[in-house]
Amino acid sequence: MLLIGLIATVGDFVVPIILGKRYPNYSHLRDVISELGTRGSPVRKQTSAWLILLGILFICFGIGQGLQFVNHTWLHWLYVWGIMAFGIGAGILAGIYPEDASGMEETVSGKIHGICAGLGFTILILNPLWALGIDELNGLKEFNACLFFAAVITFILFVVSKKKEEGILGMSGFWQRLNLLAVYCPLVVNFIATKPP
Repeated sequence: MLLIGLIATVGDFVVPIILGKRYPNYSHLRDVISELGTRGSPVRKQTSAWLILLGILFICFGIGQGLQFVNHTWLHWLYVWGIMAFGIGAGILAGIYPEDASGMEETVSGKIHGICAGLGFTILILNPLWALGIDELNGLKEFNACLFFAAVITFILFVVSKKKEEGILGMSGFWQRLNLLAVYCPLVVNFIATKPP
């Protein structure tokens, strides 16, 4: 299951880099990953397929994490469901309903994409917070606390950047990828920490 988690988390950085090379003028610093899946994108189908696969991988990873937990309190369940909800919202549903291209009028598909991806990220950002109360992760309290704050800050900067056009605050792609890093690191490290010897 760790391999599945690594494929999902590392792949979410690598796949956009590969697909971005086939999208003229795409900037990894300024453009969000969802831009690769917009209707006018030359890699729209590949991006949608990847997001759906990403969602499935995260659902499997979440199930695997649940099976590794010794205890099953409400915090454990919130943690597991956080991973799976991210897979469903920011993965599968975001892949089925593509984002609207920048500057275009918002469509139903774009609205669904934004809501599902936003909810998925918001729920997953809370996972390091739940981890603070999980017995099996007692040795990682400082790590999870730091990454929780990093995830919240980068998510806020990402949201703000979508309303800016210039300067470092306008670099949506950069802030999104930093947010992904802050969100994914605890998942992998916490999984390894709960892995039976």
